[in-house]
Amino acid sequence: MKYFFPILMALLILSGVTLVVTPFVAEWLLPASSNGFRQAKPDEVKQALASWFGTKAEAFGESYGVNQASAQGTTAWFTFSVAREPVTSFILKNRLQQQDLTPERLQSLFLMQTPPVAWWQPASLQRETCFVGTEEGRQLSLIYHAEQQRGFLVVRTQQKTNDF
Repeated sequence: MKYFFPILMALLILSGVTLVVTPFVAEWLLPASSNGFRQAKPDEVKQALASWFGTKAEAFGESYGVNQASAQGTTAWFTFSVAREPVTSFILKNRLQQQDLTPERLQSLFLMQTPPVAWWQPASLQRETCFVGTEEGRQLSLIYHAEQQRGFLVVRTQQKTNDF
């Protein structure tokens, strides 16, 4: 019984030190991406875009993608290079509506909550219209420049809440 309390105190101190050090060790071993952003590999981006646009992955040129998951939902940003036909098919298939690309709409759809990557520059296309719609609970926003064969796509999914 004389060693019970010193051993108990040593265990409590050791567990306290472990709890303090664990987050630092975990961050060192498994670094989290900045602000929940995760950049996808270009081949994965091409495969995902190909399935959405109904074409082969080889049809896509330079393509990048990044996503962010939060309690409110997920957002994915894509930039890609592809011919006009798959984009036209994507717009028709998802019933996207053409809208004027005002500075306010550009800000709210494409520039609000931008990913920390250098390639996300949808204003660089200098377009006057964009395509917006929803498909299977996802909000789709697309800017495409047919002559440059370059596009920017944002896909947002809202987290469903349980109402009682």
